[in-house]
Amino acid sequence: MATSTITENTLNQLLIKDAPIPIATLDTELKFLWYSQKWTSTHNLTCNLIGENFFSVMNNIPKEFLSVLENCLSGNPCNSEGKKYIAVNGDYIWLKWHINPWKMANGEIGGIIIVLDNVTRSKNKEELLKEAQLFSKIGGWQVNLQDFKVSWTKMVNIIHEEPLDYVPKTYEECFSHFKEGEHRDKIYELSKIAITQGIPWDTEVKMITRKGNEVWIRTKGQAEFVNGKCIRIFGICQDVNERKIAELKYSEQAKRAQKATSASNVGVWEFQTKDRHTIWDDMCFKIHQVDPKKYENAYQAWASIIHPDDFNRVIDEAFWVSKGEGSGVIEYRILLPDKTVRHLKAVATFVTEQEKYNNIAIGVITDVTKEKENDKRLREYSEITSDQNDSLRNFAHMVSHDLRSHATNLSMVTGFLLDERDENEKFKLMNMLKEATESLNSTVHNLNEVVQSSSNVSEQLIPIPLKPAIDTVINNIGVLFKEKNAKTIINVAPTVEVLAIPAYLDSILLNLFTNSLRYSETNRPPILKIDVVINKKHLELTFTDNGKGIDLNKFGGKIFGMHKTFHRNKDARGVGLYITKNQLEAMGGNISVESQVGVGTTFKLIFKTQ
Repeated sequence: MATSTITENTLNQLLIKDAPIPIATLDTELKFLWYSQKWTSTHNLTCNLIGENFFSVMNNIPKEFLSVLENCLSGNPCNSEGKKYIAVNGDYIWLKWHINPWKMANGEIGGIIIVLDNVTRSKNKEELLKEAQLFSKIGGWQVNLQDFKVSWTKMVNIIHEEPLDYVPKTYEECFSHFKEGEHRDKIYELSKIAITQGIPWDTEVKMITRKGNEVWIRTKGQAEFVNGKCIRIFGICQDVNERKIAELKYSEQAKRAQKATSASNVGVWEFQTKDRHTIWDDMCFKIHQVDPKKYENAYQAWASIIHPDDFNRVIDEAFWVSKGEGSGVIEYRILLPDKTVRHLKAVATFVTEQEKYNNIAIGVITDVTKEKENDKRLREYSEITSDQNDSLRNFAHMVSHDLRSHATNLSMVTGFLLDERDENEKFKLMNMLKEATESLNSTVHNLNEVVQSSSNVSEQLIPIPLKPAIDTVINNIGVLFKEKNAKTIINVAPTVEVLAIPAYLDSILLNLFTNSLRYSETNRPPILKIDVVINKKHLELTFTDNGKGIDLNKFGGKIFGMHKTFHRNKDARGVGLYITKNQLEAMGGNISVESQVGVGTTFKLIFKTQ
């Protein structure tokens, strides 16, 4: 008897060990008695399980599973095709089991026999498949051509807006769901071809739902043959209504956009950074004035026509736009075979294909040559207007300043003449008055020449003897020299000439002399000295006085500014040096200053000599 029992137990162990399923035998304390090799491989176990508690070795099985085992130990078989648990490690697991109690010879329950499988992977796939079907709205169907019985999934009912338990009663009823006319006729013809010739179909048609809604669906079907006879057709249907409507709308908009771009001379293009593959529409070729037949691809055509000075810049700008920097507007020039230059403007938007490591630029391009030419003309007109305004402003200041100097001189001579009793002195003053009047007349004449001359100052420059011009100014303000008891040292040869406008030269010298005399020191008579240095193209005139001087640390940046004064003379208006600087610069020269308070001031003037 004992030998028979041992043999039976050994046989049971062997049967369980080699069983092709994950099976184990447990006692009432849930300790392992026997288990199959499939059990250890299924549950990733390597240790010896005999005598070990179920939960001590199956450490990922949640404690909630204990209630299932205890129920079975009470004598109740337990079966489940799959239940979802949260494992000890926090993951979701699916367990499938078949559990039966086993009894000892005395009839008492000795433990349980358990078949426990981890079906997490297959269940996850099922869930993903269901989610995919719901998300993509795909349903399956079939028609048995032996009895013309129709069957399909619930998703087909959802797409058709039918009750979930609805199934067509006849084969012909299936076709009634498609929109009458071309759509229904198309599906009927495709299914007929599949049954008779074995050719599958994949197309998009309209159907009418139970609620009367018109919906686009994609339907695929194929036939199954046995011994040359078609026994069934089967396939899928998918709700593609949103995508199809958007596609049709886009197609319509694309047609309108194509018409609009053609009418407005706007080209549409696409460029892929990975392989430089470029797509141009016909308008792009027209704008770039290249024949598409001469080039293998659009990029080659673009590279052949773009201005060589712009090529690298455009590539760099496109790179930064692809990185999200820059405005997305890139302008460049093309160089036509006849050397004509055209200006183009491209507007680019980049779309990144992460899985392909590729950037795709899409955009439009227009010819902006006319706009560029108009902008250039506007800038030129603006510059001319600005120059003319500056000339008018300088002229106004010059007229005001120069005539004021003459008026002052005339006023002083007249005052002296009225107060003078000596006839000889009166005669001298009358001569001075005559000279002052003639000088005023000359100044007015020169100013009139400026008004009537061209706006281009360089065209008005003429050679002027410098020494006579200096002497004329000194004579014009002779009364002021007399009043200040001033002396002059003029180191200028009679043959020296400068290129200048007579009115400007007269105004510049008048400003220098009158400023030095007005701002002379009261405790010493003014001494005004002029020296010249001549080189090949310029003459440097140095004008030095021994007057009050200017604090350059304080006023150095303002000396030639408008309405800037540096002494407290009541009649100071601060326009003389401003006018002088503008006049010299207009004639191609310049002026600088050196000064020391209480010592005097030196101005250095540069004139053109040829």
